[in-house]
Amino acid sequence: MVEITPYVGVGKLQFGMHCGEVCELLGEEYRRIDNRYSPGYRLCTGKLNLRFNQDDRLIAVEGSVDAGLCCQGIALAGRPFNEVYKALKALDPEIKADRDGATSLRLGIGLYVPTIKKSKKEPVQGVIAFRKGYYGDSEPD
Repeated sequence: MVEITPYVGVGKLQFGMHCGEVCELLGEEYRRIDNRYSPGYRLCTGKLNLRFNQDDRLIAVEGSVDAGLCCQGIALAGRPFNEVYKALKALDPEIKADRDGATSLRLGIGLYVPTIKKSKKEPVQGVIAFRKGYYGDSEPD
């Protein structure tokens, strides 16, 4: 499992790292996807989507089930949403559920569950860890 450190990073990846540093650290092939809706772009490696700002600095990491992302030892993706939500609510009582999953501004984590309308027991399909200010909640550090 790869630990998310709230507002710091994911495993060895730290928010604010330059794209070149990230690519060197990962040593994986990736493809670049430019974002026409907001400044910045993504690098996709298969398990991870890495979001960078216009200054080529890492601002968010999205992981699939295969990425094995966790927070304080809590496995996040691939488990039923209601179980993960309850565990994260113990860490952040202000976590907010929405139509696609949930977001914790205290932990800098979002859960993606595209089938949540069927049941709260549907598995979490994706996780995003983000830096401060990613959702406009505060100024980035």
